[in-house]
Amino acid sequence: MKLFILFFIGASLLFVSCVGPGKNHQKTSRRLDTITNINQLETKKRAVYKNKKNEYYIMRHEPDPRDSLEEEEEDTIQLRENSGGQRHTSFKFVSENKRCDSDKFDGSIRKGAKLSISPSDSEIFNTLTALINSLEDTAVMAAAITSNSVPRITAEDRNVHIKKAWLYAYSRQKDEDFHVIIGNTKKPYASTKYFNIEISGLPANNASSFTKIRDARITFLSKATEELCESGYFFYEKPLRIAVTGSLFFDKQHHGDDIGPASARPPTAWEIHPITFIKYY
Repeated sequence: MKLFILFFIGASLLFVSCVGPGKNHQKTSRRLDTITNINQLETKKRAVYKNKKNEYYIMRHEPDPRDSLEEEEEDTIQLRENSGGQRHTSFKFVSENKRCDSDKFDGSIRKGAKLSISPSDSEIFNTLTALINSLEDTAVMAAAITSNSVPRITAEDRNVHIKKAWLYAYSRQKDEDFHVIIGNTKKPYASTKYFNIEISGLPANNASSFTKIRDARITFLSKATEELCESGYFFYEKPLRIAVTGSLFFDKQHHGDDIGPASARPPTAWEIHPITFIKYY
């Protein structure tokens, strides 16, 4: 009789351990739709996303009108610069960049800097916070970058590697870059520090930076998707642990302005651009 009772208890525990997670998954599925096209998240706002590797992530969408206008503003700035940097009352029609035109970089402001990789040795940072604390003052940087064609300046001539950070959200821009919002904590707190890193649109195939930028983009997209063509930010409700390497870049276009989603907005115009290596854990 005792053997029977022990057998019954053991079998019951085995049954619970096997079926329990399935029930939890079924409850989650009942609450949220499962999608395989990430663009559907813009209308659903929150769903379970199944990527091409059959990985499931609960994700949500947060609109960001400021970023959706970024490349339209960039085209206007380019016209003014081509006109001697002066403001004019006349207007010209400019064809609008669109997401998903290709995977090639389709921007103009400081294009050379954005698509170049610093030749400096990589500096290792254990945390995102340590990197942020090492950055030059933003007012000094804004004054030092005097035009939209300036190559990397000395303070940007740094390769950095962050051993531990968390990927919160990403957004595809009209220049085919991905804004990727990372944080220094594995879930959001009031004290969490956010930072923008960019998976660059591709340079010309013969560019010296092409292979590293392409490989980083491929790795990034292994959990995201190249097919993202909608505006706004796409959040992982459970941020992904990553390590990342790239060259520093100060985006004066965003100095004193907002970049990123309202719920996870970086406070600085510093970024890592381009990313040359990213690893998921």
